[in-house]
Amino acid sequence: MHPFDEGFEPPEDCVLWCSTRQYDIHVLDDGAVVDLDWWNRHLDRGEHEIRLKGRDLDGRVVSGGKATILRNDLRLGSELVDTDHAGLGLLFLCAAWQSGHTSRQVRRRFPDVRNPHAAKGTDPLGTIKAVLDHCSKHKRLPDVPGGSWSGWPDTPGVGVVLLAAYLSAVGATVDTRAAQLVDQHGVSTLIHQGWLENPAVTGFTLRRYTRYVDVLDSWAAQAQTRPELVERWLVERWAARLHEARTGALAEPTLF
Repeated sequence: MHPFDEGFEPPEDCVLWCSTRQYDIHVLDDGAVVDLDWWNRHLDRGEHEIRLKGRDLDGRVVSGGKATILRNDLRLGSELVDTDHAGLGLLFLCAAWQSGHTSRQVRRRFPDVRNPHAAKGTDPLGTIKAVLDHCSKHKRLPDVPGGSWSGWPDTPGVGVVLLAAYLSAVGATVDTRAAQLVDQHGVSTLIHQGWLENPAVTGFTLRRYTRYVDVLDSWAAQAQTRPELVERWLVERWAARLHEARTGALAEPTLF
């Protein structure tokens, strides 16, 4: 653990909130409503052999209109994806789920994952496919030859937030710890609680992301819960603070 994070403990309300939540319900069943027509139209325009699906209110799989994607659906081989490349299909499913989540700060944006520097005659999707395949097969990020300033591999059109979601979905690890979602709202809560780090998620290096995962694991251990629930509390707490600021009314989860 980073020296600055030693003694950094979860607040009482985080511990209480996590203790009264269930992983299956509050993590796996965490759903987001997405516009399938918008996503599939953009996949068509991008010439991707990928189609996203979702669930209706009864949980049945549907292929059009507005539908729900659960976090539990974010996995390789999901029935909500028809694709010629499992990793790429899952990546777009993660992007759709994140952008539809009302508590997360991810705007709906279609990732352009083609490599603009791909040599003529080569697959412009080859770069991103290679990284996604490595992560799903080896459960870790590929080594970066010669290193890079950020520590992240080259993933055209894919930033830290989306890549972290993919890593979590395939069960990958970073520095022996399970990869976790990262969202600006969650990091903002950590900063508000006293975490001494750069607050901008878009500028997270791999080392900074690993430090963030260490904090989630540490808080989860102290609260006797799972880091995914801690991450969910961080995100929901910032959303509640925004609601309180806009309406003047208390919102859950509150701070004692």
